[in-house]
Amino acid sequence: MKVIFNWQKKSLVHFSLGLWVGISLLILSLGITLIAILALKPLPPKLPLFYSLPWGEQQLATHQQFLILPAIISILTLLNLLIFWQLHESQYFFKKILLVSSIVVSFILTVTFIKVVLNFI
Repeated sequence: MKVIFNWQKKSLVHFSLGLWVGISLLILSLGITLIAILALKPLPPKLPLFYSLPWGEQQLATHQQFLILPAIISILTLLNLLIFWQLHESQYFFKKILLVSSIVVSFILTVTFIKVVLNFI
């Protein structure tokens, strides 16, 4: 009979939480990629994406450049998950920070993508 200690349960819960958050964010990234490939065709050839640059031509991005957003989501999620899984179970606060930061950045980039697309529909 195998005995599961409390710290092992906690470790398993944190691992599965990280896995579910990571999978859901990667699915979100895949969805944005599919929308960028399929739904942007009827829109103008250049759309505003780089709002931190001066107004005009410099802010515009091609449809292929919109793939930067899901790439950032995927890379950040995978990097945070790798760090998450390397941390010790006692560092659950830092693990939560990594997961929450992945969720927040993914949410902000998704809202940015949706707002740009909805401006031209």
